[in-house]
Amino acid sequence: MKGIIVIAFALMSTLGWANEQIPESVKAAFGKMYPEVPQPDVYWEVQKDGIVAIFNEDGGLKKAFFAENGEWLETRIRLYAGQLPRAIFNYVERTFSDADVTFLAKVLHPGGFFYRIESETYEEVTIDLLDRQGALLETKRIPFTEGLELY
Repeated sequence: MKGIIVIAFALMSTLGWANEQIPESVKAAFGKMYPEVPQPDVYWEVQKDGIVAIFNEDGGLKKAFFAENGEWLETRIRLYAGQLPRAIFNYVERTFSDADVTFLAKVLHPGGFFYRIESETYEEVTIDLLDRQGALLETKRIPFTEGLELY
């Protein structure tokens, strides 16, 4: 029980750091990109992919990823199935009949954009990246047992 309390405190401390100690370069870069979003309405996280600003804009959830120096890496815009272009929607329909689609997004990055589809089965999480024509660019698979010690 004592170990659980220590872990919970460590997680809360990390989240607190993420919300209160974001580098000024990142906050400034975010403010330039999204001047209409009030800073108090932004939730910050530090992830392995970068420093993430989570916010709502134009009625939708967005996640903007930044490097520690303030360089913008990408922004993920949550989409619903009805918002997908036909080619992406068709890919989802034909590919994920035996999985739960958990996240659909248009991902903006310095070179343009692509689509991200996250799904789950009882064994793994799958992340598919597609170009605007619905062609598969990359697939990442994350087994649910990854990082767990099996006894």
